[in-house]
Amino acid sequence: MSIIHQLPNLFTAARLVATVPLVRRIRGGRTGPGTAVGVGVWAATDWIDGTLARRMHWESTIGKALDPLADRAGISAIAWSLAKVGELPRCVPITVLIMDLATGVLTSKAAYRGRLKVSYLGKVRSAILFVAMVSAAAGPRRRGRLGRFPHALADLGAVLHMVAGVSYIRAAHLGNRSHRRH
Repeated sequence: MSIIHQLPNLFTAARLVATVPLVRRIRGGRTGPGTAVGVGVWAATDWIDGTLARRMHWESTIGKALDPLADRAGISAIAWSLAKVGELPRCVPITVLIMDLATGVLTSKAAYRGRLKVSYLGKVRSAILFVAMVSAAAGPRRRGRLGRFPHALADLGAVLHMVAGVSYIRAAHLGNRSHRRH
């Protein structure tokens, strides 16, 4: 496989690596336009890598494993950091982490076997959490009239995260039952 075919994996790896300086910046109290742009670019790479992989038929086993890891680790780390500096409600990263752990444990077998697909609800949930994190990363002075918009959006994202997690768990276990019958 040529290097061009590895572009989705490179975007995913870059997203994973970029999480560290973003978290440091946020935890250092440096929210604002630059941080919001950084979180926005970080979030955009999730769409870019998946779109490239699917449309160009450049999907890979490592990409299928690395992408959810980069997403879950990044969302958790950035949301925790934003909550720590008061830009997001603390219940959001707690909900995300608990649901991610439960989903990971209860769906790992189906995911490993390639029987767990990303749902539309999962994509919507991620988009809402990404917009909430970008808005929160702008900092309170930059939001102006948006005020507590990131908090409300993050709360909605956390609720959708739970619903999506439960649907992934159900799909994994329903898939396991039907697979055993054949």
